[in-house]
Amino acid sequence: MFNDTSERERKFHELSARLTKSPLYKQKLSEYDLTGAALDRIAQLPLTTKADLRKAGAFGHLAVEMKQVAQYHESFGTTGEPSASWFTTDDLETGGRQMGACGARLTPDDLVLIRFPYAMSVPAFLMQHACRQAGAGVVPASGRNTVTPYPRVLDLMKRLGVTVIAGLPREMELLAETARLLGSDASADFPALRAICVAGELLGDVRRKHIERLWGVPVFNMYGSTETANIAAMCEHGVLHIAEPDFVVEVLKEDGSGHASPGERGFAAITTLSHQASPLLRYFNEDVISVEPVSCACGRTGSKLIHYGRLKDRTRFGEIVLDGKDVQDAVYSLAPVPDAWKAIQQESGFHIILDSHRGAEWSEEGIQTELSGLLKVPVTVEIAEGALLDRDELARNAPSRKPVYIQKRETEGPEPGSAVLLQDLLGQGYRLFKNGKYDRAKELFEEAARLDPRSAEAHAWLAASYGRQIQAVWSMMDKIQLLPMLESEIEAALEIDPALPLARRMNGARLLNTPDMLGGDPAAAIDEFLYCIGQGMDEAEVWIALAECYMKTDEPTKAIEALNEALSREPQNEEANNLMQQAAAKGDT
Repeated sequence: MFNDTSERERKFHELSARLTKSPLYKQKLSEYDLTGAALDRIAQLPLTTKADLRKAGAFGHLAVEMKQVAQYHESFGTTGEPSASWFTTDDLETGGRQMGACGARLTPDDLVLIRFPYAMSVPAFLMQHACRQAGAGVVPASGRNTVTPYPRVLDLMKRLGVTVIAGLPREMELLAETARLLGSDASADFPALRAICVAGELLGDVRRKHIERLWGVPVFNMYGSTETANIAAMCEHGVLHIAEPDFVVEVLKEDGSGHASPGERGFAAITTLSHQASPLLRYFNEDVISVEPVSCACGRTGSKLIHYGRLKDRTRFGEIVLDGKDVQDAVYSLAPVPDAWKAIQQESGFHIILDSHRGAEWSEEGIQTELSGLLKVPVTVEIAEGALLDRDELARNAPSRKPVYIQKRETEGPEPGSAVLLQDLLGQGYRLFKNGKYDRAKELFEEAARLDPRSAEAHAWLAASYGRQIQAVWSMMDKIQLLPMLESEIEAALEIDPALPLARRMNGARLLNTPDMLGGDPAAAIDEFLYCIGQGMDEAEVWIALAECYMKTDEPTKAIEALNEALSREPQNEEANNLMQQAAAKGDT
């Protein structure tokens, strides 16, 4: 285990300095003091989202000079917009070490066939570095191209005596199926093969054991991404160990309230301690994971990671929440396991298409009952050989395509993970608001309201931003133009949550500061501010606003009482002291 806390703190301090060399983080962290940054306070720093990376563009989070760059990679998300990743020579060496930590234990005697795609994605290159570091030979048989179709890969494996294959899990399944179609047995006809290394797709234990049965050798999973390199590698005991010298892995609760408990599912936030070229801080990679301490039979301690799939594949049926791993585990529990499958989300459950050359061995009714029991939702089944897998293509010079395992239906409401991102946006906006950067704060509050239109807090903070803008402009015409926007946001916040203190406070401010002819009502504002104080919103500014209300309603004695409360909290508050003089003078008359 890497448990040198001081070394991790040192790396985090170096990362803090390195981050601000990139345009993305120079702006994103401009309101944060990183001089005393410490790992135990990392949650106070903002998240980095895929949208941030896409918006920043290829050079947005590059933190080194171009002469230090060794390689560029990018990955495409559902939007079709790429997320960039840069690597120095040292980054590639580190990535190779990360992948080489898996239980395959590469040696100079190994010949490794790399089936990962070599075009733009990063695993093939990091695996190649891992092989070089171990002294192993490499056969670069890239997937998803016409140069190395499945029959040729099988021929290379047998003819060259390949000892390890590395690639996507799906490629291992398709290679085994191609071997069957060509009259071979993947588990018996490749005697030199001793291990398989996989990455790039969700791989639960049930699926991993299926691939092990297909090939008759152990399968070692690796978890990472193009943006981060390899975060965790599986040992010979099936445990995904986090590369703790290189990463801080947080697991965030779904509701955005903080960190999940050890072993609890949540959303990943990855900080790259070692990456030089394009470092990442609290990268919200849209994965569902759990992390917990482990003392493994392999000799390693530290933390183990379980990957449950991508947020985009999470489905919800009432109170039942299913991640990709839940669906995958159920499908791969079938006997026989299908050669291809697709789960289509319906209103109350799934319609699952199963494609297998052994489909005649299934009972449709029995499969439906089994899957419904495993997933706890209604399942209908369609058994259709050839519907999902063109077996003729496997034997031809046709490149493979990225499969879709779970097809979700369009649903209303916030997307999974939005609560975490919402709280992060509100937190960033509040920091800017508090520091007087009202225009930038408003942009973040607007983004929060777009992310979750039903967030009363987002609308209330947006109203607060409009309130500051109204205070800042001199022209009455400008104030009148901004007033409807303020009123609209307050109305939206109160409609969603009439009890939200911030919304009530903003309504009180509107009633206090708006001219009577435009709907102002200081007497009604008193009730709003008293409500806020009763709900714990007890700072000096609220008491001052209450005092202003009493001044406008000709109650100077109550105004003095409110100002005394304000000054007990902030004795030097200039506004409170000035109002006190006015209230005292008014009380004397």
